Amino acid sequence: MKYLFFSLLGSALGASAAGQLNYTDSNTGISFSGYTDGKGYTFGMALPEDPAKDFIAQVVAPVTDGAGWAGIDMGVSMAEYLLIVAWPNNDEIMLSPRLASAYATPSVYTGDVTLSPIAKGTFVNSTHYSATFVCGGCITGGSDSFSTDGDLAVMAYAYSTSAVIDPTDTSTSLSYHSAGFSGFGQNLAAAKSAQYAKWAAMATNTTTTPKVPTTGGGNSTIPSTNQTTTISNSTYDYIIAGAGPAGLIAASRLAESGASVLLVERGGASTFSTGGEDVVPWNSSVTVYDVPGLAYYLSSMADSGTYCTDTASQAGCLLGGGSVVNALMFVKPQDADFNDRWPAGWKASDVHSASERLFTRNPGTSSPSADGRRYDQGAYDVLSKFFGANGFRSVDALNEPNSKTDVFSHPPWNIHNHERGGPVKTYLPLVQDMTNFKLSLNTKVIRAVRNGTWASGVEVEKQDGSREIIQVTANSGKVLLAAGALSTPRILFYSGIGPSSQIRKVPASVQLPASSQWIDLPVGEGLQDHPIITLNLATNASLDTLDPSAFTSPSNSSVSQWGRGSGLLTQAGQRLNFWTSVTPTADGQRRFLQGTCNSPSAGTVRVKLYLTHGLTSSSSVVLDATGANTQFSGSPWLQTAGDIEAYEMFLDRMVQMVSKPGAGVAIQLSDGSVAPAGITGAVLLADLNSTLVTGAHYVGTARMGPRGNGTSSSAVGGVVDTDTRVYGTDNLFVVDASMHPDLPTGNTQAIVMVAAEKAVEKILGLDGVTVGGGDGMQKEGALWSRRDCAAKLLLLQVRSVSISR
Repeated sequence: MKYLFFSLLGSALGASAAGQLNYTDSNTGISFSGYTDGKGYTFGMALPEDPAKDFIAQVVAPVTDGAGWAGIDMGVSMAEYLLIVAWPNNDEIMLSPRLASAYATPSVYTGDVTLSPIAKGTFVNSTHYSATFVCGGCITGGSDSFSTDGDLAVMAYAYSTSAVIDPTDTSTSLSYHSAGFSGFGQNLAAAKSAQYAKWAAMATNTTTTPKVPTTGGGNSTIPSTNQTTTISNSTYDYIIAGAGPAGLIAASRLAESGASVLLVERGGASTFSTGGEDVVPWNSSVTVYDVPGLAYYLSSMADSGTYCTDTASQAGCLLGGGSVVNALMFVKPQDADFNDRWPAGWKASDVHSASERLFTRNPGTSSPSADGRRYDQGAYDVLSKFFGANGFRSVDALNEPNSKTDVFSHPPWNIHNHERGGPVKTYLPLVQDMTNFKLSLNTKVIRAVRNGTWASGVEVEKQDGSREIIQVTANSGKVLLAAGALSTPRILFYSGIGPSSQIRKVPASVQLPASSQWIDLPVGEGLQDHPIITLNLATNASLDTLDPSAFTSPSNSSVSQWGRGSGLLTQAGQRLNFWTSVTPTADGQRRFLQGTCNSPSAGTVRVKLYLTHGLTSSSSVVLDATGANTQFSGSPWLQTAGDIEAYEMFLDRMVQMVSKPGAGVAIQLSDGSVAPAGITGAVLLADLNSTLVTGAHYVGTARMGPRGNGTSSSAVGGVVDTDTRVYGTDNLFVVDASMHPDLPTGNTQAIVMVAAEKAVEKILGLDGVTVGGGDGMQKEGALWSRRDCAAKLLLLQVRSVSISR
């Protein structure tokens, strides 16, 4: 599952006091002050009268079939705060200090912290497990813990009913906190006691210290050095690593050219038509990935193996990758998205034919319900009136992609025949039965096998842990990396490509080429992402706000409408989108902003405000100390004065807009109160900073451009050329978001697909294959046979099954 350890949004700051409690534990006699979620999770704290660095903690959570885990975090945002996690391992309790930096499994905390169990309060029984321990050094005095200067600390909890990957390993990867998570106010005054020293003395001298990991977690496991690797008897013209949107498009188009293609995906099936088994409760032939209305709720409904456990942030690890786990926004790139920073040959006019090919097959829609209606439009009604009164123009975002300043639109969605769209639905069915195409699921590409400049194939790890080398056709075969901006760098590092500082971290179990053959390129550097802050607007307008159960446990009426291709479930969660731009004085560089809006509760309209094209903040993706996982070298969000000023400028404008007579909305602060008149954008941004989350729209970790090196401290240079070929290699290419040298104005889904279409065109062109406009593919003027009739019939059959469910 994905890991929401980066932020819990501003609503967590307003956690209800109804969850606070004071109690005395009957097993230990310790009096605790803490919090319960009312569903089985309880946290208790005991402090000395004059707190210094230590406290006693008790974490209680329900036992489930999956065993689960539970944690307490020293800050509400969870990002960069100390997190203590407990889980049962048979009859014992494991404790592990962690530090989260993004939507990824938290890394082991390296600060001076000891966790000393109190035996009487640490156990597993038939209904729950309890961890009671002295948290030594957990009040660090730094920014990664709470302060004891006042009587209240804002903390957070999280727990899961799914087991950790390896319950015997205190550094293991964690499953998503599917059972619950939130922030709460911890009453420090009530937690203080003169008996603290007596209680703390009950702790054992044995402290838990995380083991140094030697393998990745879950689907990231790096085999031991005594692993036997076999050689496959099969060879392919093209091997593609990763079946996300870029990999699926590349593999499909290459197969249509007549070449033999192997598409390797580390995860399993997703949609029902691909063999996915994660079906919804109300229909055994529909998975959670098929239903647009569930896009906002996958974290609580999808299988625990949906998301990667070894990446620096959120990434889908299943067939379709991010295209089957995202929120379905399908924002066509404006011309500036290519014209500003992409090199010659990749400008908007250059990718026009690729765009046509994509949008012919995968057009997107803003009105997905077959009955032509739009449902649950309260947020749209309020905001369209508000923005319209302030100079914003109504557009159709799909038909006017270059209109991105002071416009609003019904959301453009990647929905196809009332189900989640994307290449799993629009590309894969056209090739999946071709004899020259093979899809290998639950198989992870470890590295490209290099002989000097030539990549002879790839080494893969199968579901059973065995490894195999699969080769490409001698002298002409090609390897394409499409594992995503957070995983493609690791494959390159493991292939001896990147900064030497990263290659040296590669686990000994991975066979690197000789150091003389390492290729020094800035792999992992220049990572960029859209930051998102959340702005809530209070309104007196009547909003028929829907409870999440309307989607997760739909009514019979909604299910019936779904069967006819109509209704609430055919829509994703957004209700209005807007775009605008600002030019900060800090650097004079224009930046765009996107608002994605809905109504989460009665009387409230929520604006998720993205900073997009033109931003300048960046970071790097690097290997962690084990070499098994990727992580960020630092925060990639709001690191430059221009980016910060851009948000402040728009928030200043919002304050002016809501101050007009008859505005109909008012800005809420993160604690739920209405912002005072005259508040500045800078003050408002500081208040909303606690809501900052990643857009999970990562690009640039193997970017296209003039060749750079892995040791440069100047502007990041290129890893791939304009054919998407990795510098210093003959036949290794990158076709996913890693190679994008710029962030787009909207969500990355559409531009990743356009760029993949163009990448295939470039790669085939190296072999003399000309890709035509529309949906054709030609070589030396002759139309290549794509078995059009059979393929289109197959697609119609898939669509028929979908509609009749």
